[in-house]
Amino acid sequence: MRLQVVRAIYKNGTLIFTQPELTPRDGTEVILTYLDEGNLEDRSPVDPVQALRGRGKDEHLVEKLLESRREDRERNEPTATSLRA
Repeated sequence: MRLQVVRAIYKNGTLIFTQPELTPRDGTEVILTYLDEGNLEDRSPVDPVQALRGRGKDEHLVEKLLESRREDRERNEPTATSLRA
């Protein structure tokens, strides 16, 4: 069992596969992903930065980042000094 990726076009209620030799056999379970080309005017414009503002509040992300950088520096210091010698 393996994951297969195949391109197809949906036309008149059926899927037309661009590579017929890769057409799934009867009874094969498939997952269909498609681009919705609906009316773009109906969608309200969303500023991605504004939408994410405040998402990490009270998670102390700056402190976590600084701690992670300090740990990286400590882990790499012995290697750096041995390379200089």
